[in-house]
Amino acid sequence: MYSLSFQMVDEANGKVGAKALNLIKMKRKNLPIPDGFVIQTEALKRYIEWNEINRQTDNIHERILHGEIPIEIETDLIEAFQNLKSSYTSVAVRSSSGAEDLEGASFAGQYETYLNVKSTEDFLSKVRACWASFFTERVEQYTQSMYADFDEISMAVVVQGLIQSEVSGVIFSQNPVNHNTKEIMINASYGLGEAIVSGLVTPDVYLVNKQTFEVEKEKGLKEVKIIPLVEGVEEIETTEAEQQRFCLTNEKIIELAEITKEVEALYQHPVDIEFGIQNNQVYLLQARAITTLAEDNKLTPFQKDIFLSFDDMEEFWILNDTSFSHAVSPLYASFIIPAFSEGTASSFKKLKFIFDRINLKVYKGHIYTRTEPFKGDSNKRIQEHKELMEIIYPVLTKRMNHIINEQFLPYYNKLDSFTKENLNLRRGKEILQNLTDFYKIAYDLHFDIVMPQMSLNTIVEEYYKNLTNRESGHDVYELLTGKMNKSLETDQQLSRLALTVKRDVELTEIFQEECTETLLKKLEENKAGESFMTQLDTFLKQYGYRSVVSHDFIGETWLENPLHALSIIQGYVKGSYDFNEHFEQTVKKREKNYKELLMQVEDSQHKEEFKKYYQWALDASVIRDDHHFYIDAMLDAKARLFLLKLGHLLVNHQVFLMKEDIFFLYLDELESLLENPVDMTKLIEKRKKEHVEHEQTSNLPRYFGTPEPTQLKEAEKYMGAIEENDANSENSIKGLASSSGTYTGKVKVISTTKEFYKLEKGDVLVCKTTTPLWTTLFQTAGAVITDAGGILSHSAIIAREYEIPAVVGTKISTNKLKDGDMVTVDGTNGIVTLLTE
Repeated sequence: MYSLSFQMVDEANGKVGAKALNLIKMKRKNLPIPDGFVIQTEALKRYIEWNEINRQTDNIHERILHGEIPIEIETDLIEAFQNLKSSYTSVAVRSSSGAEDLEGASFAGQYETYLNVKSTEDFLSKVRACWASFFTERVEQYTQSMYADFDEISMAVVVQGLIQSEVSGVIFSQNPVNHNTKEIMINASYGLGEAIVSGLVTPDVYLVNKQTFEVEKEKGLKEVKIIPLVEGVEEIETTEAEQQRFCLTNEKIIELAEITKEVEALYQHPVDIEFGIQNNQVYLLQARAITTLAEDNKLTPFQKDIFLSFDDMEEFWILNDTSFSHAVSPLYASFIIPAFSEGTASSFKKLKFIFDRINLKVYKGHIYTRTEPFKGDSNKRIQEHKELMEIIYPVLTKRMNHIINEQFLPYYNKLDSFTKENLNLRRGKEILQNLTDFYKIAYDLHFDIVMPQMSLNTIVEEYYKNLTNRESGHDVYELLTGKMNKSLETDQQLSRLALTVKRDVELTEIFQEECTETLLKKLEENKAGESFMTQLDTFLKQYGYRSVVSHDFIGETWLENPLHALSIIQGYVKGSYDFNEHFEQTVKKREKNYKELLMQVEDSQHKEEFKKYYQWALDASVIRDDHHFYIDAMLDAKARLFLLKLGHLLVNHQVFLMKEDIFFLYLDELESLLENPVDMTKLIEKRKKEHVEHEQTSNLPRYFGTPEPTQLKEAEKYMGAIEENDANSENSIKGLASSSGTYTGKVKVISTTKEFYKLEKGDVLVCKTTTPLWTTLFQTAGAVITDAGGILSHSAIIAREYEIPAVVGTKISTNKLKDGDMVTVDGTNGIVTLLTE
């Protein structure tokens, strides 16, 4: 049989989905659940088989919607439907995914619900629609990222007698606002429950003491209600009388509270329940575990997964202050940590890497990293990896561009359209899930792009050391400069805009303004300024996806505020830096140094191999900055713009005061708020204070656990030295030699983008680390010193592009040095010497 009545379903049945099992569990305990039946997952599999549909079909969703149901399934379903219709006027048809309760896969809110289904034809159509919802692009992206197939993830359908609810709502067995376990919260309004679930109405709120059954009431507006028609449903306005009175009597409130206590006892954990009331009879329509909306000493399961636990601290976790130099926001941590772990696991498997995955977790707001080694045959894995890399090394950049054009840019266009939508809560949650799913896909592709380049760089470095007999191979990276990438291209375009200003006397005069806000005002009021702002707008639409806080949602983007770009252009106008001239010199210097190197080493097999790998590495040298431009920066920026739209929606629902407050929620909290908006202002204020404290935290542990020497050495290449160098003295700091040359100048310690103005021509830039947003400072700085980063960090790469000395990974420079100190930066040997204050 393809359909089973609720009474016939075994609670261990894995073919009916989590939603159905929850209903059946309550039905068995004689709780007031409307009768119904489940169409098991086998029906969908047979349907796909019968219609000869496969996963590679382009229009799979449409084919599912319009396929032919095999006669044996159709007969079974019609009989079950008609039996149910003998007791109910109409039915509700809901998807019940076989994957909703799978570990590591959250499909909540991705599928469909259809109400007031009456005719056999409509019923079969809605069943197809539930099946088709499994094959939307969004779900397909998720299943592909999980390597799922039809047998692993499938769709059941719940068909249930529709309660023609006069009143409906949602009950929380614990108060989700103050986390009071002794209080039940009931949200209720008129009509079918979709009005509350989708956020269309402001419901009445009732708080019930579990012991005394004392009730507190707060009247909601109850603006509209959804009612069933002859066919389908309709949204209508409530009457003034309905809006002015409470929709539940005290007797019904207490009855609901008593039922809720029974359900909580059955599940042995807090629950939320959807209910409907027809002819004074209460019916339970769904129950599930509460997602905690307030933070206390107990973290939710999701939050436990992303926080560094005491057990974790027994293992080797290293502070990742190269990529994440700041305390990250709760929402960004919620996105990046699962995406990083799942993305690396997927990518490393495809690339045959000698690691299983890279895990991230958060401690005091800061990101820590742990690499999990491959657990199989290492020698076989290494050989497989080498063979695969030889195939893709020659096409790394072409491969990256293909991935960006085929995967990222189309999704960004879609996300832009989402951001422009007039959102409601349900649609907001749907797009939010789509975005979190894409982050996992994005970081699979991210590491698919960057890891082969890192492997190639290591090979080139080793060949270079063998050919030159040098202990350190960092010099070879200076032979990989002079290739135009998106960071340099951005600076080039800014320089061109500065030249436009310099060619116009009127514009040049305006740009002498010391106050950037005044500068913007004058440009907007001036005819020449209007023309310039049009050019700037064109620039920002292409290059404006830089955030003032890299790797987070918190920082404002250039696209949102042109003052960020204008302040940089203003610096160029006042200076004399010629980008194109300098870039040409860099290219000539690289070509000259490469020829000289080849002349200095004897012909050999090693030399020929070096030349081959070097040319591949030179072509791929753009990957570091280009992938950051299109993936790290652009994805976060576009996600930020959508999340701000979602934040605005929640402000309208009185969840918090400012749309930016959304960034201080964890993802599970946000998802729950989109189902049931509640006041979170107190929690948000607490989180903001915590974030500031985390940002100001000093002396964070460099790592936890007891690492092997090989682990420290591998980490050092990308993150710099783990510990402060023993060779440091009162007047000397040792770091990693990253860009050759020696320079003496005055220190300027720059902590954030707001301090960029401090750096004057010839100053020594001292900072924790840099991101592409900081690239423009390298035109001004005489040398660079960083706390974090290795010879392949952004700071080191860009210093080499701009031919200024750099010592990175010192660990202590921002604490040891202060503005005005005179230092000599020896980028060839990795030493900073403090001369005078």
